[in-house]
Amino acid sequence: MIFQFVQSIIIPLVSIFSIFISNWLGRKGVRDDYQLKTKEQAYRTFYIPLMKLLLQANQDYMTYYWFVASNYMTDRQYIDPFNRLLTNNLEYLSPLVIPHVHNYSIKTNNAKLFFDNGQYRYEYENSLVDASDEFDIIIKLTLEQASSLANELGYPDIAAPILETFETIVDTDINYPRHLPEIYQTSHPILHE
Repeated sequence: MIFQFVQSIIIPLVSIFSIFISNWLGRKGVRDDYQLKTKEQAYRTFYIPLMKLLLQANQDYMTYYWFVASNYMTDRQYIDPFNRLLTNNLEYLSPLVIPHVHNYSIKTNNAKLFFDNGQYRYEYENSLVDASDEFDIIIKLTLEQASSLANELGYPDIAAPILETFETIVDTDINYPRHLPEIYQTSHPILHE
């Protein structure tokens, strides 16, 4: 009698418990699949284009000045492709990068004002320095994240050698200081020609 009573309670409880476990496992599988697809999309949509953009530069010129700022001198309508890539892909960026993107956007827009028809406007040099610093931080953080994602997704880690190159750029007069190379400290490079 007691056995039948216990059995009549346990069997429905096991059935209900099985339904909950099955539902939970199904939801977890869907969530994990969604997260993996999102990471895959982030890698293909943001990280790969960023690495391609960096690889277009000569390895000694992977600095803010050569990558972005030098273009402000020749084309006043120049749109920073790095800034555009960041802002168009905010949803894929690490939360650690977001504050730097905001600062970079502001500082790089102000840095444009440093270059003015063959003259330097030194009152905007701090923005140039800050934009260069933010550029370096964003590149390092995003390449570290790209490396981690590549490993997680089973791709070759192409970000690691790019990051290593970026971090080991030798300081020479053509790329140091990173915001405005020494050879251009006194006058606009266009005037050197």
